[in-house]
Formats: sequence, C-alpha cells, structure tokens
Amino acid sequence: MTGHPTIPEVTDEDIAWVADTMGLDDLDGDRRAFLKRTGTFDVSACPGSGKTTLVVAKLAILARKWHHPTSGICVLSHTNVAREEIQNRLGHTPVGHRLLRYPHFIDTIHTFANRFLALPYLRSNGFPSPLVDDDVAKAFRWNVLQGQERWRFEGWLKRRHKSIDEITFRDSNLSVAMTSGDFPTGAHTETYKKAQRIIVESAAAGHFRYEEMFVWAECVLGQFPEIAASLSHRFPLVLMDEMQDTSQRQAALLGSIFDRTNGPCFVQRVGDPNQEIFKSGQEQNTADPFPDVGEGRTMSVGSSRRFGAPVADLANPLAIVPIDGVGLQGGGPQRAAEFSEHNRNLIIIFPDNNTDGVLDVFGTHLLETFDDETIAIGDCVAIGGVHRPAPEAIAAGHAKFPRSVEHYWGGYSPEVSKSDLHPKTLVGYIHHAQIMIRMSGDTAGGIAHFATGLKRLTRQIGKPERTLERTRKHMAIRSVLAPIPDALARYDQFAQTFLIAMTPVTEEIWQGYAQQFRELARQLCQGDVDLDAGAGFLAWEDPQADLPELESAQANIDNIVKVSSGDREVSIRLGSIHQAKGQTHFATLLLSTYLYDHSSEKIIRWLTGEKSGGNGEVVRNLSRLKQSYVAMTRPTHLVAMALRNSAIAADRAKALEQLRARGWEIRDLCT
Repeated sequence: MTGHPTIPEVTDEDIAWVADTMGLDDLDGDRRAFLKRTGTFDVSACPGSGKTTLVVAKLAILARKWHHPTSGICVLSHTNVAREEIQNRLGHTPVGHRLLRYPHFIDTIHTFANRFLALPYLRSNGFPSPLVDDDVAKAFRWNVLQGQERWRFEGWLKRRHKSIDEITFRDSNLSVAMTSGDFPTGAHTETYKKAQRIIVESAAAGHFRYEEMFVWAECVLGQFPEIAASLSHRFPLVLMDEMQDTSQRQAALLGSIFDRTNGPCFVQRVGDPNQEIFKSGQEQNTADPFPDVGEGRTMSVGSSRRFGAPVADLANPLAIVPIDGVGLQGGGPQRAAEFSEHNRNLIIIFPDNNTDGVLDVFGTHLLETFDDETIAIGDCVAIGGVHRPAPEAIAAGHAKFPRSVEHYWGGYSPEVSKSDLHPKTLVGYIHHAQIMIRMSGDTAGGIAHFATGLKRLTRQIGKPERTLERTRKHMAIRSVLAPIPDALARYDQFAQTFLIAMTPVTEEIWQGYAQQFRELARQLCQGDVDLDAGAGFLAWEDPQADLPELESAQANIDNIVKVSSGDREVSIRLGSIHQAKGQTHFATLLLSTYLYDHSSEKIIRWLTGEKSGGNGEVVRNLSRLKQSYVAMTRPTHLVAMALRNSAIAADRAKALEQLRARGWEIRDLCT
C-alpha cells in the first residue's frame, strides 16, 4: 500500500470561489473556520446554521483540488440530504459531477456498511443475493410457520406483548433476539426453536432487515481486521453529517474502521446534540460520544440564519448541551427580518379538559401580527411530540387528555406527511401538485410545489439566478421571467391549464412540454448551462397508482386547518415534531401532548426561566427538552406554545409573571 493520501488545504480564494458558485452570502468567522479546518474534529452546529450546506461547500472545494485517483472522500449520514444538496447546488458543475463519482462515496451509513462489508461477506459465504427491506423480511417471516403452528406461536408472543414482526438475530450464528431486546425464552425451548427456524429460512432466502446487515458487517471486520486499514486508505477523509442521530452500534462499527484517535484518516463529524430526537435511551452512542469532550476537538457554530434574537432567547434554555460562548444566537431571518422583532411570541393556556380554540387563537394571532404577504413567506405549523392515536379511548376529561395532535383537531391523520413528496421528475411534481390541489383546495400550495420542481431542474442544468433562492419560488420564477414576456406567458399558461383548470397531464402531452420547460430552466440560469444534464428529470413518470382516492370526504388529507378573521385567512398545517425535524416554518405552535406525563407540565420551568440545560434530568425529560428545542427552533418569525392549565396551576400568578418577563405574550383560555 502506498503512502497515505494528503488532504488539500482550503484558502480564502477557495472560499470566495465556493461562495460565488453556491450563492453563499456572508460566511462569518465560525463558518470560514469550519471550511478551512483540517484534521479530526467535531462541529456542533445550531438549528438554521446551514450545516449541510457548509458540508457541501467544503466538499466542493476539496473535490476541485483532489488529485488522488483511487482514494476519495467518504460522506455518511442517515439520509441522502447531502447528496441531494450536491445535486441541487452543484449538479451543473464539473465539481458536482466529480463528487458523485468514484473515488468518492456519498451515501447513508447503512449503504456504506452494505456495499463495503456486509454484501461482499454474504456473497462469499454462499448466501443468495440479499433483499434488504424491513417490510419484505417481515412478510416472509410471517409466512414461515403455517396454520395452527403459527397461530399458537403468535398467541404465545402476544401474551408477552411481542409479535413475529419483532423477531431478529444478534450474531452470525443467527441467535434469536427481539428488536426490543432478548427473546422471551431460552434456546433450549421449542418456542425459541420455532423462532430460529423463521430466522434461518429468512436468511437462506436472502431476506434481511436493514439493521441486521450490521451483524454481517461486524462479522467480516472481526474475521478480516485488515479491511479497516484498507478502507482508511481508500477514504483518507470521512465527513459524518447528522452525527447526533448515530446509534451505539453504528458508532462502534465506524469507530472500528476509522480510528479517530490514532488512525491514519481524518474524521470530521457534524451535528447538533440538542436535536437528537430519533434515539431511545437504550440506543445512546456511548461508544464514541458526540461531540468530543477532548480539548480542542470540537468547534461550534452557534449563530442561526433562520430566526432572530427573540426566538433564540426563548429556545436557548432548552438546549441540554450548552452552546459555546453566549448561547444560541439569532442572526436571521433572511427575509422580512424587520417583522421578526415584534415581541409577540405567544403562550396559549387552555383548560385541562378543553383544547377548543387553541388553533383559532394561534391563527388569529398570526393575522393580527403580520400582513398576508409576510405570512406567505413560509408555512404556519402546529406540531406535537405524540401524533398517533392511543389504543385506549381518551376524550376530554381523561387524565391523559390531550394525549396527541388529534385532540386539537378531530380531522387529523397521522399517516399524512407532505414533506415526503419529493418526486424524481418534474412531471412527478405536477402530478403531486394536482393531487394536493384536489385534496386541500390549496391552489397556491400546488403551484408552489410545481415551482419547487422547476427550480430543481434549473439547478441541474446550470447556476440559478440568485432571485430563485427566495422561499416563494413561484413569485421568484415570475420575477426572473418578467423581462422575457414570451417565457413568462408560457409559464403562466401552463399554471393556468394544469394547476388551475386541472387538465390531466398525459405522456403524449408531456412530450411537447418537456422541451419548453428545458428552455424555461435555461432562462432561469445565469451563465453557461448543460441542457442534457436535465434529461432524466424531464422524463415521463406515470402518476402513482397507490395514492389515496381523491374523494371530497378526504378534503382534509393534508392536515390543514384554516383560520379566518374578517376577509383574511391563514392555513395551519398539523404534524409531529419528528416530521418537522429539518424543516423551516414561518410560525410554529408546539402543542402539549402526553407520553408518561403531560409535556407542558415537564418543560414549564425552562419556559419561565427557572431552569436551563439538562443537568440532572432523567432520560425521559431530556427527550422532551430535545423535542421542544427542535420545535421551538423551526420558525423564522414567531414561536408559540400551547400549555395545559395544570402546568402553571401550582402558582398561577407567579408563572404568568415569569413568562411575561421572559418575553412571552399570554392568551389565557381559562378566564
């Protein structure tokens, strides 16, 4: 093996180049320090700091100067957000094409473990070509046992609050376990042997769950430790995004390959420990905790571009890991910043047995505080920590009421998540836009969805005009096309025909429009373009056959509540905190929900200013604080909280005084 590849240095000239290429404005000292820093270190980056964009900017600089034909940069995360950001921001550039090809690797931790470790091991040991999918594996395992044998086995598990769906294995000997822990009985029992038969037949058929592939990855490293050295040479620089969501098992596996203490490669981890909401207490990463506590091994980006000082000040006490310096700082929002200094962030106190009026008060407050043009900057959202219905009947007056989001609006459906609509083609965006309009009646939302797709096409073929970075994509596109009357007329005519008149889009019709949109995208770019780069995104895609029937009875399918005041109206979208992770809203209302306790009762002392941080808190409350912090750091302009009256009942007058002193405006529905 030749000498270890070197990592290029990042200069001020490189930063100026990437700022111009990606349209980045005002890269401050912390962000420039991250781009320039070499070696192994952690970055704790606050909400709205643009950490994924910074990672992509650093990758662009390094790829431009990379000269190692067989060694590359490895970028790992839990989703493909970084890869999509590269495609969107740099897909039209040579650097973008370079990053997405060998020798670099940009994908999820699961894909990395499969491609370089688990799949080669399985193939070399005679397993059939594996199909890795939780649902497929569970369906296969469900059918291994038949008739009375399965019925009795299933009943035995149910009496222990388990199910066949939870059966898995813990090692290469296929020792049976449950996803939640040990199998309920020992290996000598007939029941255990039935469970092992299910696992053995599933493995023989090549059906595995995603997490089970880590067993084979660990196995190959145990048998062939030299593979770790080869991978460290293959990837001399490893960047890990969203590190806070990495599990114990994932961290241990990656640590055994890429040694952060003595290894030849450099490992740079980016995340926010205060937004770690996807792991239970049993899954905490103690193998290699993030961020690193070693002296000089962690840097912070504590200034958010999403929101201003008022939101930052209110959210800061709920950060369980203190942010370096003076805490969370608000350097935003990027648009209509003058309307964020209103001092009208809201607390709504409602009776313990009645949530009527909470959403109406929130919507009316927004209409009183902002004009329609300002509200249209982004979504107004109400979210809770629990959003699925309980197996037991819970109604007003029950000790657990309100338990979930549905108790604030009876039409809520937990299965809906509009954020999942990320089509692979432009016509897919149009199909979805038509569905959104039919189901919710929100024509503006459908047009905005389509405009987002057109911007994606623009990014793929060239460098978009800066105006397109605005949140309101439809108005931005019309602004860019305004000096080109023919192009603007074509764009408006298409919106009129397919998103207002709702004429169905057929494959034959699309063939004629695809070229027109390629030309529109060219006119939305600045500088040179590569029209062929958008061919795949302009391909025909059939409407999804399994989308819900568009009956009028499903008009609420998007979980949108509309609140009116006079002749004005605001739409409020409901959802869960977990769905909202990574989103940016115009205004966010955090709803009190119940899991072991009422969330508002458990976080009230952080809202009043009596407590700050997470020292001494039990795991359950640390989880509540993290979820509340995530919710409170979504909005650009206004944050609101819905508190159960019981949260302040012990000393109502004192609590109200403290909340007002912290800068909250109070709306009390109990009086």
